[in-house]
Amino acid sequence: PCRPRQGTIVRRFTPRMPRRQSSQSSEGSMTRSEGEQSRPSRRLGITGYVGLVREGYDELVKAIIRPPRAEYSLNDLGPSEFRYGGVDFVRQDVSVPNRRGLALCGSLWRRADLEPGSSFPCVVYLHGNASCRAEATTIASQVLALGAALFSFDFAGCGLSEGNYISLGFFERDDVETMIGWLREYAGVGAVALWGRSMGAVSSVMQAARDPSIAGLVLDSPFASLEQVALELVSGGPDGDRPEGVPNVPGFLVKSALRMVASSVKSRAGFDLYKCRPVDAAPTCFMPALFATAHDDVLVRPHHSRLIFDAFAGDKNLVTFEGDHNEMRPGFFLDSAAIFFTNVLRIPDAAALEVPTDHSGRPLPLMQVLLMQQRGAAARLYGPRGGEATQAERARLRAEAQQELERQQLEEEEMLNRAILESLSSSEPPAACRQRASDNHAPQPPPAARASASSKLPTFSKRAVDSASRAAPKKAAGLSLPAPPALRASWCCCSRSRRTPFLPSLAKPSLEHSSRSSGTRSLTSRSRAAS
Repeated sequence: PCRPRQGTIVRRFTPRMPRRQSSQSSEGSMTRSEGEQSRPSRRLGITGYVGLVREGYDELVKAIIRPPRAEYSLNDLGPSEFRYGGVDFVRQDVSVPNRRGLALCGSLWRRADLEPGSSFPCVVYLHGNASCRAEATTIASQVLALGAALFSFDFAGCGLSEGNYISLGFFERDDVETMIGWLREYAGVGAVALWGRSMGAVSSVMQAARDPSIAGLVLDSPFASLEQVALELVSGGPDGDRPEGVPNVPGFLVKSALRMVASSVKSRAGFDLYKCRPVDAAPTCFMPALFATAHDDVLVRPHHSRLIFDAFAGDKNLVTFEGDHNEMRPGFFLDSAAIFFTNVLRIPDAAALEVPTDHSGRPLPLMQVLLMQQRGAAARLYGPRGGEATQAERARLRAEAQQELERQQLEEEEMLNRAILESLSSSEPPAACRQRASDNHAPQPPPAARASASSKLPTFSKRAVDSASRAAPKKAAGLSLPAPPALRASWCCCSRSRRTPFLPSLAKPSLEHSSRSSGTRSLTSRSRAAS
């Protein structure tokens, strides 16, 4: 069984059919019908089947122990430091030797604010055949949102790890044991749970039978027996259906060829194909487990998961859904896995993060969120199509919008003040204003002198003030009436009491002074200019 990733070519064993003879016989014979052409030739015989097995023998061996290696780079895992759900995270890339001396490459996603020596729960994701640790990014958001750490690594012979062959779970269980030991000894991990898919699920079952300290298992499409999977691929499952392109080969020939393949596998990869049976390890697994299988899976058929489920000794639950072996898993299964890990790892509700969600309330994929952050398009997370924002993020956006509004208001006030000051300095000041400005820079007289000077300021009668107030509606009607000379001089001298202060540093205050009565501004226009 394979778990291909995007951009990786995965080859599956597809035996080649021998060339058929022409559908036409000698002259005068009739052409066979389309139904007869779709069936294998009746004269193929034992010799034809043996030739078919010989042609696909080498490909079958490679499909078991040397599938195409998934190629990727560390950039495909995302940034080594990022912020998610209001918390800073780091990704720690490690290389750990296994029992056979092969370097295993792995990555640990954890919070950056963890104190040295503190213990934290961790979910270990185990990838499938012909895949790599980059597959863990598809479920990273579900795990990190719970408050747990995530660890994933490349099995020996996969991804960036060393090795030339895989064993579909036989040696991979030793790799799992090695990495769990490293996490507990050097990374400070406490409770550990496993999430495996296909080959990773088989490795989880076989290691859980030897390590009762594992808190829980999520097993997605494990096979019960490698021998049985190989037989079903060529002879069909219980329903008789086979993957497309695989011929119908008699069972006795398949078993004979499988023994030859097992011998080659043992000589090259060093393990016995017939001993790779997770169903035999299930009775000694006592931790809780969540099983999952797809209805239309023809590589690892649903009854494999049911066989392991029936033999499993611990608390268990089985989830089935539509799709095949390699399709993306539905959201309700991811929700079930998140709830399962919360219970088995005993993660408190306070540790959960408020992360961006989609329209159904599920966390958005981690790589999608990080990509939006890099592009500066975080606002897309809060639209009706991009998802909903959490309360903390909405509050942050409102605060930023309020700050931007206040900044714009301050800029507008500054622009208005500059315009007023420019208008004030655009005309010749009257003599009284120039005298007032020079007095401000001159030495101040004694208090008695200032009191006598203030008593000499002009006074205005109520009639002059009423006359100025009546000029406003006439100005609105298009009339321009001159203000009384005494009132103009007083406005210039007493401009400190106005809303716009009198600035002695300016050479020219506002209020155009003219001796012509027809061109003199009214009191209303001058007041508006000052405002």
